[in-house]
Amino acid sequence: MNWERLRPPAATLQTRLAAQACLEKLATEEIARVCSATSPYAAIQAIAQHLTQDDATHDKVCLVRASPGKQTVQAHTADGTDVAPSNISAWPLWFQDGPDRFEIPLLYLLRSESVAGLQTAIFETANRGILCNDAEITSSRWPKSVQPAVPVWLASSVNGIPYDPASGQEALAILRAAMQALYADHAPGFFYLTLHDDEDNVPAPSRDDVRDAYKGMYRLSAAFRSKAPAIRLLGAGKALGKVIRAADLLQEDWDVACEVWSCPSYTRLAREGYEVERWNMLHPLSTKKTSYIRRCLGSEQSPVLAVTGYGQHIAHQIGGVVSARFVALGADSHHGASGFPSVYWIVFTAIKALCEAGKLPMRRAEQALKRYALT
Repeated sequence: MNWERLRPPAATLQTRLAAQACLEKLATEEIARVCSATSPYAAIQAIAQHLTQDDATHDKVCLVRASPGKQTVQAHTADGTDVAPSNISAWPLWFQDGPDRFEIPLLYLLRSESVAGLQTAIFETANRGILCNDAEITSSRWPKSVQPAVPVWLASSVNGIPYDPASGQEALAILRAAMQALYADHAPGFFYLTLHDDEDNVPAPSRDDVRDAYKGMYRLSAAFRSKAPAIRLLGAGKALGKVIRAADLLQEDWDVACEVWSCPSYTRLAREGYEVERWNMLHPLSTKKTSYIRRCLGSEQSPVLAVTGYGQHIAHQIGGVVSARFVALGADSHHGASGFPSVYWIVFTAIKALCEAGKLPMRRAEQALKRYALT
């Protein structure tokens, strides 16, 4: 054995051709229909099934199933068809030899609640591939069923970009963009998606809007009443459903106009925002660049409230690149709550932010506490 070649295959022209075949399959109406009105977990499972069973893509994608999946679904899919064969590890890629030794798109389905488990999978793939962690479909005492160190490690890992999609359509849009970046454009690193299985979490976004999920955020609804106090509400993953319900209460109970944004990756938004700030600082004579999050939120001064199912520090990453009053909420924001902040707590926090910005009298915050029995 040539020990110098004991590493995963490198990218070649065949890699780009394999990626193109997979991307063409992911762009079909069939895949779009399967991923609409479903959860990220169900969408990724369906995508994996279609890619590995389609004649045009079955040999152009490497599927690793290191997750046990749902206990009720082992050998068959929901419609009774056999589950496509797959690897249980990425290690066989290191031992490939011959003319077929070239990188192909890697979809790694795993379940890990710890940093150690993720590091093991990422080492197997040599910091490459699209990793999808379905730990959130299980019950756990940890927020989003992973240890608190996991989102911190992912946010600080410069080799990877973590995403928390809210819907199957978001998961599909992110997967397509990640495959394009890694295997067609040969970008370095890996992509990480956390998968939940709530199917009725959010309304279906338009196809044009959801394409921007890969960039970190896109708008779900605009605030139309110009004379009413307004707030921008940001949510990621399962938390987005609570943000949408909170927006309804703010409009119905307090006459507050709400602009709702889905933010699948606070980390990507923060990194790009700070990179742009650093570039502007080092190029004082050049035309200043504008980060994607600033282009989205603009120069308006209505408060911004960002919500995540992880600890609030994950959402707080973008605080330094938001020009308006900013508040972050997470699983650790309210000591009396377990898991996500409640819809009522999100409403109260939004009211308080508007009061502190001078948009509402401070007595409204006290009224919200009493109305929703939060004290």
